[in-house]
Amino acid sequence: MKNQLQTEKKDCPYCSGKGYFQLLLGGSETCSCCGGSGRK
Repeated sequence: MKNQLQTEKKDCPYCSGKGYFQLLLGGSETCSCCGGSGRK
C-alpha cells in the first residue's frame, strides 16, 4: 500500500492526475490542489 503523502512528481491524489474535478451537475472545475496541472 503506497503512502499518499509521497506525491512528488506524481499524479495529484485529489484529482487523480486529471487536473480537474467532474462536477455532478455537469461541467468541470479546476483542481485547487494542483492548480490544474494534474501533478502534485
